[in-house]
Amino acid sequence: MSRRWLYLCFIIFLAGICVPRAHASADRVSFMHDIDISDNEEADDAVCFLCTIRVHGKINGDAVAFLGAIHLNGEISGDTVSFLGEVSMEDQSRIGGDCVVFGGPLRRSGSSSIDGSTVNFPLILVMMPFILLALLIYGIVSLFRHRRYRAYPMMPPPPPLR
Repeated sequence: MSRRWLYLCFIIFLAGICVPRAHASADRVSFMHDIDISDNEEADDAVCFLCTIRVHGKINGDAVAFLGAIHLNGEISGDTVSFLGEVSMEDQSRIGGDCVVFGGPLRRSGSSSIDGSTVNFPLILVMMPFILLALLIYGIVSLFRHRRYRAYPMMPPPPPLR
């Protein structure tokens, strides 16, 4: 019986060593609720789904917005990515990494700076595969309809209702 307790204590001790220590994270993740970082506030990373990120303070990491916008009036030390939304930079704002905008505008004013590279994909380039697929499906459907109703001078009338 005492060996079982010794083994149990040893397993609990090993589990206690292997468990990572918890620490408070300053990441901001939001879904359909805007993220506002005020002047005297800092965050590590900001990720937003269907909402807007407004930065007046500082983000020490990256800022990512899906179907939303990023309004910068402060500093982002890492990269900035916006998918189907805009990135607007006010005076004295700074992005320390790269800025990637898919399907939206990049608005810079005054002495705003981007230290990394800037990539801006217009909405038409993002939507082009879907447009081509829709045109292909439309072409195939119209080809089959044309072959099916070639013998008729006009479309046949619908069957009578009973």
